[in-house]
Amino acid sequence: MILAALLLVQDAAKIAQEIEYANAKDKPQFQLQAVKRLKDRGAAQVADAVVEYVKKNGHNSLSLAFTEALGFLKDDRIGRLLHELVSDKAFFWRPAAMRALAEHGDRKYLEEFRAGLSDRLWACRAATIVGLEKVGDRESIPKIRELLGDEAYEVRAQAAKTLHAFGDDSGLPVLIEALRSNTVWFDIDYGQIAREDAWNFLKKIAGDDFGYKPWESAEERAPGLAKFEAWIAKTIPDWRKRVPEKARVRVERAEYVFGYELRSCQRGDFFFRIDGEGNFVLGYFTLEKVKLTEGELKDLNAALDKVKAVERALPYGQGGCDFEQYYLRAGGRFEKLWIGLKGRPLEVEPFVKVVHGLVKAKFGEKAAQDFRESSLLFRAEE
Repeated sequence: MILAALLLVQDAAKIAQEIEYANAKDKPQFQLQAVKRLKDRGAAQVADAVVEYVKKNGHNSLSLAFTEALGFLKDDRIGRLLHELVSDKAFFWRPAAMRALAEHGDRKYLEEFRAGLSDRLWACRAATIVGLEKVGDRESIPKIRELLGDEAYEVRAQAAKTLHAFGDDSGLPVLIEALRSNTVWFDIDYGQIAREDAWNFLKKIAGDDFGYKPWESAEERAPGLAKFEAWIAKTIPDWRKRVPEKARVRVERAEYVFGYELRSCQRGDFFFRIDGEGNFVLGYFTLEKVKLTEGELKDLNAALDKVKAVERALPYGQGGCDFEQYYLRAGGRFEKLWIGLKGRPLEVEPFVKVVHGLVKAKFGEKAAQDFRESSLLFRAEE
């Protein structure tokens, strides 16, 4: 009996250590191994220790990998913890927590999933759609249909997939339209990301990929695209009319002179570009364009000159999935200034302030708030 008790104590100590390693920010090489061991142990063994760790260290002590792993540890105690994390708007990894909670598929969180359809973060909106699918909430179909016109492709696509799972094909035109996506962000083909996602889903439904290859050129993709469009037209003849405005692919021929890319696992993404005609272009899949006045463009360029003077041979701040990147024109090409968490040089702050003012003036308070909250992650600590 004494030996058994001793073994239990030793095992509890191992579990506690594995949780520590799974959240060790200064030892990322240990995180994935520790997370795997915890998943292998199962929820019943580790749930109490996980809850105790969070109680002692706080929500933001958790790593992204660990937060994601909570989706595989299906237990009421873990479910309650995930609900806590999702409800904490200051939690770094809210989208990951929402995805994990959705994986639990627990109907007791139905109202949280329904409320999440209007969350400010697109990754949370997409995750809550999955959650509603997991719990079989057909009553939310009308609300999910509304998200076929969401500003983020990922949300539109998940809405279409979940509707199909519910026997509603009204979202398929959005995925067919995505096969034509042509969005290129400097050297990144975001259009291909959407094309591949839509193609992988549609070919399973159609039982044929029609020779379409999302990584090929537009000319090479054309025959396969025509076959997909003919396929959808057999069941939804007016499919083109059913594609919401924000989901429609537009040909973009502008020449850009500057780009700003903010990627954040914590707060979501924010993109904008300045084109050669002085337009401020917001977004990356769904683009909104407004003309800057001569004075606005002058102020922006003056602040941008200070950014260009920053040494960009090395990155700034902490590495990870939260960063902002500046695409600066240098002759016939673009050079990148990469800034991670809490690493923004002081010379860049005037530019961020000018951009916040422009976004507020041109696109409204909500867009400005999104930019401000996300960009604060990169401000250097005093």
